[in-house]
Amino acid sequence: MTLAELLADPLRVTQNSDTVLEIENRPIRRAAIAAAAILVAIAGGLATMADGATGTGIIVLAMVGLIGWFYLHDVVRLTQLRLDRDAGFARLRVTTLRGRHEETCALSDLRKVESVAHYGTAAGNDETRLVLVCGSGPERREIVMPMSRPDTEEVAHLTSVVNGWLSCREQGVSS
Repeated sequence: MTLAELLADPLRVTQNSDTVLEIENRPIRRAAIAAAAILVAIAGGLATMADGATGTGIIVLAMVGLIGWFYLHDVVRLTQLRLDRDAGFARLRVTTLRGRHEETCALSDLRKVESVAHYGTAAGNDETRLVLVCGSGPERREIVMPMSRPDTEEVAHLTSVVNGWLSCREQGVSS
């Protein structure tokens, strides 16, 4: 296992039936690694204070708290995509430390899911994103599924799974 594989967010299909397709992204490994690093840094700051360097220990604790808080806000993000034929909707729910955000569109408006490469400003800073394409023409709307550093192969696989599930709907309507 490489470092990139260790830090990649696991995307998984939690439910795949004729009526419901549900995909989930839980960055448990990244959050656990971040929490462990924060705890080690806090222990270092407390050990520094116990050794007599109170000012340095307080500075270390403040910096760990600030940087850890910002990092955890970026990392701790549960993303759920649920496509439900019975209810007739597609729902994207994103839960973070700041709250929950939900976007819904009619399943009949959902055309496809694309994997789009988003290139960063620095070399090697690119990532692949899942984009839900709803509607067509001037009413076309794209909903980006937020994920932190997903594995490119998993994104491509899930794109084919969702598009296959959507095409089964079209085949069921036409027959």
